[in-house]
Amino acid sequence: MPIDTTLRDALSAVTTASLARALMRRGLGACVPRGLRRRTGGTRAVGAAVTMRLIPARDEAGPSLAEAVEAVPEGAVVVIDAGGAGSALPFGAILAERLLRRGAAGLVVSGALPVGGSLPVWDCGEAPALAAPGLVLAGTNEPIGCAGAAVHPGDIVVGDGHGVAVVPPTIAEVVAFEAVEQQRLDLWILRAVENGGSLAGLLPPDEAALARFRAETENR
Repeated sequence: MPIDTTLRDALSAVTTASLARALMRRGLGACVPRGLRRRTGGTRAVGAAVTMRLIPARDEAGPSLAEAVEAVPEGAVVVIDAGGAGSALPFGAILAERLLRRGAAGLVVSGALPVGGSLPVWDCGEAPALAAPGLVLAGTNEPIGCAGAAVHPGDIVVGDGHGVAVVPPTIAEVVAFEAVEQQRLDLWILRAVENGGSLAGLLPPDEAALARFRAETENR
């Protein structure tokens, strides 16, 4: 499902750290993957999740990974459960390049990919760079676990230099607004400290600090 332009702009303007704080305040820590880092490509990605689940290969063949990649819509962020740290995504560099050519916004993998390429990628980065074909596709567009986070098809995935946040679409607008406000407040606190202000009442901000923040930023 395409993401509303205004919502996309808001999510593109905030850090995943701010989104994570907004999600955790709602008890949604399971929407924040752990241990992922940006490895290649651009600095940000925002897109609807297309999920894939890989399991260790046995004798039987699984669904076609190539066909699953060819079905990814433009603008999507592909999220793959590849078994966690220590697992290398089969043919990862090739798959990432094809996703880039298909117009995918990014790739998130609970495993590792070789370094290189232009597609924004977040992975565990702990497996050898040379991927071996030891995993097989077991399912697509179903709820998965990726780096400790629950990811459902259609969730909005945001990735930046801090990591990745997964935002359920039903609360995306309010979470984006809260993240924008959190960043404005964080910036205001930083400016107050730069101007010699004490941390007392600022971390966390008390009612007096919040009142000053609103008064000084209300019309900006």
